Parts: sequence; C-alpha cells; structure tokens
Amino acid sequence: MICLLCQTPDSTPFKVERKPERSYFHCAQCDLIFMNPAERLGPQEEKQRYDQHENNPSSAGYQAFFEPLIQGIENYFKAAGMSPSQLSVLDFGCGPTAVLSQLLAAKGYKVFNYDLYYYPDQEQLRRTYHFVTSTEVWEHLYNPRQEIEKQLRLLKPGGILAVMTSGHRGEASFHDWHYRRDLTHVVFFSEKTMKWIATHFKLQLIKSKSPYWIFQKLF
Repeated sequence: MICLLCQTPDSTPFKVERKPERSYFHCAQCDLIFMNPAERLGPQEEKQRYDQHENNPSSAGYQAFFEPLIQGIENYFKAAGMSPSQLSVLDFGCGPTAVLSQLLAAKGYKVFNYDLYYYPDQEQLRRTYHFVTSTEVWEHLYNPRQEIEKQLRLLKPGGILAVMTSGHRGEASFHDWHYRRDLTHVVFFSEKTMKWIATHFKLQLIKSKSPYWIFQKLF
C-alpha cells in the first residue's frame, strides 16, 4: 500500500483485532500509521459522530487543553516583536463551536474560521495568514499529504502552523491505544513523522511534544 504521506510504496499491513476491529498500514519510511481506506466510515456517519462532540468553550478544562499551544504561538510572535492585533489566523477545522477561535479572538488576534462541515466558506482558503491552527484535525485527514500542503499554502512566509494531534508510540502499543478507538481517527503521526514533515516541506519544528506541534514556514 502506498503511504498516504511520503508515498513510499510498501507500507506494511497489520490487523487490530481488539474492538473496534480495523486494518491498518504502517510506513517504515515516515512512521505514519493509517487505517485501510476501505474500512473508513462513510461521510454521513462521520458527520453524525462529529455532531455528537461536546466542546464547551466556557469549560476551564477545555481551555487548559489549548493553553500549551496558545503559549507556544504567543512566545513565537512576542520574540518576533509582533502583537496580536497585527496578526491574522485561520482556525482550520474549527468544528461547530470554534473554541480555539474564541480564545484567540479574546486575546486580540484577527481570527477566521474554516471547517469542511461547519464553516465551509472557501473564501477563507484564498487568503494567507500569519499562522494557521489545526487542532484535533490531522487524525481525521483522508489525504494528509494534500491537506498539509493546503495548510502550508495558507501561510505567509515565516508564518507558523500550530497543530494538535496525539502522537503514536509504535505499532506494539497501538492496539490498546484509546486514541485509535474513535473510528473517525484514520491517520496517526509520531514524533518521527513530524520530523519527516518538517524536513520534506522545509519547515522548522519549533515545538514537538505530543499532542502539541508547531512548525515554522521558512520561505
């Protein structure tokens, strides 16, 4: 099977027999693990599961979940001498409640939202931004290479891509990993995968601690 990220042609298949049972492939080149495309949920069932997510923007716990990523963004731009009011951000895959957008807007950033299901305005994808956030999104990507390329095209030179997705720790622990039990999660990255992404796309990986990853676009 061709890897969905690095396109190496011989990703190794393996089967998870613990419920929910699914077949996966593991790429030795970039360390990506991805679900057999034939076993993914259909779009309607996938959307129904997203509708059931309860992301409360007023929840202190949920806000704390975002804090390390927000802090990394703020530290980067503060060091660059730029204030929130100068900066535009796209929350890519913001979901129905756009929690992170609300938190960033409250800090003075100029925020735009895009989501395939909930904020599908394509106009937001025709602009460029100082930074793009993509939180709890990458694990849902059917075509991760193309989607990462799309997100990078949205960045101004020197901009940053701030991602939240839990990193896998190898095939041996994958079978019992809670993160893979959500059947809308179809692709899984590791620290090695993120380093491959940085090298391949000529990015600097400035934060690398699962589930928080921040890349800088160098050109």
